[in-house]
Amino acid sequence: MQRSVKDLLGGGLRPNDPRRFLVEAMVGAMTADGHADPRELQMMEKIIAEHELFQGLGAAASRTLVGLSTDAIRFAGSAIGRTPAIAKGLPARLHRLAAFGMAAEVATVDNDLAEGELHFLEALRVALRISPLEAESIVRAARTSTLAAYLDDRYLRVKSMISVASEVFALRALARGMANDEHRFKVRDFFAAIPDLTLTKDELDAELYRAFRRPRAPDAQVFGELSRVAQSLPDPVDRYWMVVYALVAEPPSTVPSWRVIPFIGVMQAAFHITDTDMELAVVDALTFPASLARPL
Repeated sequence: MQRSVKDLLGGGLRPNDPRRFLVEAMVGAMTADGHADPRELQMMEKIIAEHELFQGLGAAASRTLVGLSTDAIRFAGSAIGRTPAIAKGLPARLHRLAAFGMAAEVATVDNDLAEGELHFLEALRVALRISPLEAESIVRAARTSTLAAYLDDRYLRVKSMISVASEVFALRALARGMANDEHRFKVRDFFAAIPDLTLTKDELDAELYRAFRRPRAPDAQVFGELSRVAQSLPDPVDRYWMVVYALVAEPPSTVPSWRVIPFIGVMQAAFHITDTDMELAVVDALTFPASLARPL
C-alpha cells in the first residue's frame, strides 16, 4: 500500500496538473488580506521547493504555476472569488486536504490571521467540503509545524476506507445483476483512476475480490447490507465521500437526476445523507473528468 502523500503526485508538469490549484490556494492565502507578507512568500516558495507533492516539478514550471495562479486571482477580482475554481480543479479528497493545509501554512506563518485571511480560509473550506472540525485540526497543525504528519495521517485514513468502498461497489454490482469478474475488473480500473482509491493493481484486486466474493445470506437485501457498511463509517464526512464515489461511477449526464438512480437512492437512505448534501455530492462528482473509465 502507498504510505504517504508523496505518492499522490510528483514528476514534471502535466496537463490539468492538480498542483496548479495547490499553488493557487497558497497564492490566495498570501494575497487575501490585500498584501503579500515576505514571510508568506518565503513559506510558499519553501513548500513548492521542498514538499514531496512538488518533487520533480522544476523551477521553471513552479514559476509558471505561480504566475497562472496570480493572474487567475487578479482576473476573478479576489482570492475568495477563485475558491470554487480551486475546488473544481481538485476533485479528490486527498488533494483538497493538501490544498487547505498548504493555504493554512502560508496564512499562519506570521502568527497572525488577518480578517481577509480568515474569510479566505473559510471560503476555501466550504468550497473544498472540509468539515469545520477537520479545518480546525489542519490550521492547528499548520501553526505547530506538524502539517506533514497530519496529512500523512489523513492519507492513511482515507486509504484505509478503500476496503469499505470495495464493499459498496460490490453491492452496487449485486444490485445491478453484474457481480461478476468482468465488472470487478472495471471497478478496479475505476478505483485506479481516482487518487483517493488508488492502490497497486494486486492490492486493488485483493480488496475487490474479497468484497465481490463475500458470502451473503440468501435473503440479503442491498439496503440492509449498505446499512451494515454505513455503521462502519461513523464520520458523516466519510459517508458523504462514499456517496460521491458512487455518483462518479454513474454516467455524468445522469448524475444530476440522482433521485431516479435506484442504487443511489438506496445508498442515500442507508447512509443517512440529506437531500442538500446529495446536491453537493452531485457537484463534487461532476468535477471528476468526464473521460474517466466508469464501471457501467
